[in-house]
Amino acid sequence: MQAQWALLAARGMVRNRPIGSLATPTVGNPPADPARLPEARRLALAIVRAARFGIFRPQCLVRSVALSHMLADRRISGALVRVGVRRKNGEFSAHAWVELAGETLGDADDHVGSFVPMTNLDVQR
Repeated sequence: MQAQWALLAARGMVRNRPIGSLATPTVGNPPADPARLPEARRLALAIVRAARFGIFRPQCLVRSVALSHMLADRRISGALVRVGVRRKNGEFSAHAWVELAGETLGDADDHVGSFVPMTNLDVQR
């Protein structure tokens, strides 16, 4: 239930913030604690399940914002929202995901690996 609320809040943030005001470049992000990875994986799984079976099907940016907020609310530091781009069959596409301690959370490594990372972002509240 918490994951569904996080997704709803993130959808509101993504929809209602002016373009460019949702994120800032990462500066001095605290290091990740690998001991918190199991908890972070459980939160990511909750977001994935809420996105798949919940009341709406959020896109990757909404899922990433929701997960980053859930991690921050539990004081799990070091998570990075990553944005990548690719050109496939002549079409440009972008994707967002969350990494913690070098691990992709809530997304498939082979899918994420098909994108060229642009930057790390801090998601503003």
